[in-house]
Amino acid sequence: MTDSHDISIIDAHHHLWDLDHHRYPWLDPGTPSIVGDTARIRRSYGPDEYRADAAMFNVAGTVHLDGGFDPLDPVGETRLVQSFHDRFGFPNAIVGAVRLDAEDLDETIRAHLDASPLFRGVRHIVAWHEIGRLSYVDRSDWLADERWVAGYRSLADHGLSGDMQIYPSQMAAAAELASDTPDIPMILNQAGMPDGLVTGDFGPWRRGIRRLAENPNVAIKISGFGMLKPDWTLADLRPLVDDILDAFGTDRVMFGSNFPVDKLFGSFERVFAAYFAATEALADAERDKLFSGNARRLYRMDAMPSPETRQD
Repeated sequence: MTDSHDISIIDAHHHLWDLDHHRYPWLDPGTPSIVGDTARIRRSYGPDEYRADAAMFNVAGTVHLDGGFDPLDPVGETRLVQSFHDRFGFPNAIVGAVRLDAEDLDETIRAHLDASPLFRGVRHIVAWHEIGRLSYVDRSDWLADERWVAGYRSLADHGLSGDMQIYPSQMAAAAELASDTPDIPMILNQAGMPDGLVTGDFGPWRRGIRRLAENPNVAIKISGFGMLKPDWTLADLRPLVDDILDAFGTDRVMFGSNFPVDKLFGSFERVFAAYFAATEALADAERDKLFSGNARRLYRMDAMPSPETRQD
């Protein structure tokens, strides 16, 4: 079996930010956050810092997710990340923050696409939870909002995927939306936010991911456990990975670091060592799909060299 540190990785979920030149409102001192005090990550985090954190691993590419960039400059983050790619060769795909209920949605999406050939998808976080400190938004009904749903449906016009960050209570509505939009890849973020790590009840999450997985256009990214349980262990993570693989198989699952957010809870090595351990029973070909192949395909990284031909 391939040594874990030799496995080619495409980190399917991470962030870079430049606090020296841009504002990220959620990082402002005193702003409530699901992760608690953000002081230790309240600084710029660029490609050099990411490379240092991931240095022990063979990271062949990455997917950049919106990082809470200044909403007054909705395309600025895409321009910034494209500039990082131009200088450092990564990130290799971009998912940008876009309000799906916005009147200027089409114009904003086109501006993102003009700003970067790496733009692959949109995320409008609508994760609401009855435990207030876990909520990202103050509305529980986004997935029933007609304008929001119409905005989501419009992603098909642009050939974009939709990254979906929700809690288990919202999964039935998301599954219905996925069924109604088979031409839009839906990518469930942060392992579906398994709130059982907080409540102790994983039943709604297990039922939700299975219902979502019934739709072949839905995939899932495993990441972000520290946001719900900062002191998670492999014993916490392993059964969740097993449940996800049982529901989605090995063709629709990816792994991500969620760095630098999850840097609050441990090292890059801690995160990926746990992923490797949780998948050690799988054949090399299946692990290759989980750690790089699926992200390459689902985020359409056609221009990237394969792991066999990549030049270090």
